[in-house]
Amino acid sequence: MAINHNAKPLTVVVAVIQNEHGQVLISQRAKHAHQGGLWEFPGGKVEQAESSQHALRRELLEEVNISIESAKPLLKINHHYPDLFVCLDVYSVTHYQGEAMGMEGQAIKWVDISHLENLAFPMANKAIIKSLMLPRYYPIVDESIGSADQMLAHLMGLIEQGYSMIQWRAKSLDTRAYKAITKKALVLSRERNVTLFLNTSIDMAMALSAQAVHLNTQTIKNLTADLPENMLYAASCHSGEDIKQAHSLGALFAVLSPVCRTESHPEARALGWVNFGSMAGKLAMPIFALGGLALTDLETAVMNNGYGISGIRGFLTKVSD
Repeated sequence: MAINHNAKPLTVVVAVIQNEHGQVLISQRAKHAHQGGLWEFPGGKVEQAESSQHALRRELLEEVNISIESAKPLLKINHHYPDLFVCLDVYSVTHYQGEAMGMEGQAIKWVDISHLENLAFPMANKAIIKSLMLPRYYPIVDESIGSADQMLAHLMGLIEQGYSMIQWRAKSLDTRAYKAITKKALVLSRERNVTLFLNTSIDMAMALSAQAVHLNTQTIKNLTADLPENMLYAASCHSGEDIKQAHSLGALFAVLSPVCRTESHPEARALGWVNFGSMAGKLAMPIFALGGLALTDLETAVMNNGYGISGIRGFLTKVSD
């Protein structure tokens, strides 16, 4: 069946509900429903002339006996199934009343976030799980580290320190040299269950069978075709408009820079934390702060609507917990 990319999406509200132990509530879809029998995050269809917030409150009370006290946007996901186009409006719920139960006879359970990937979910829910598992730090390995061997050694060092999501950037290398070193980096990462985002073209990432791509600002501005759905996407942003574009493309997260002045780009005008917070808070999307920052700036980033810290030099030396 051909996918109609011009079809109007079915808007569905989805709740990531966490208990005091940090576990999330999931329920099982009815066998006769679309994607029947799979696990999902509670929620349901937004009715005509109904706001997402109203639909969320109604659905959670009707479906799992939860009365929301507060909820904040987490992310939006557009996904094309062969027979259905859905837009998931996802909210994070941490304050609520009521004891969760399957009000429609469905099975429900509280699950550790680390166990979610072991369960069968609809494809549209995969991005939610990935966002919940995002680490707070996103180190970058690039040519400023040194030679190809030094880059690989630094990558290995980051992996050994426990970093599970890393950007790989080597833009000055010719195609042959890039493929050679990047294949080695991908092998190192896959062997240790680390997600390596290649800062390269989508075509190159596909040629290398990469699972994740980091799109530069120029790419997200000029991209016209739909992104392949079998990859994870991150994006470099320098403005609110860039973030909006990355969000519309379905990027898992964005990196916003420069927050502070940097040695590598002293001519670039720093955003400052106030502007960063204003831009990062406008859309439901994890935003990593980049530019002249230390790992110890994480709390400041979170206080200013950021999700985490990205960088190169800040990760060159191991920092004690």
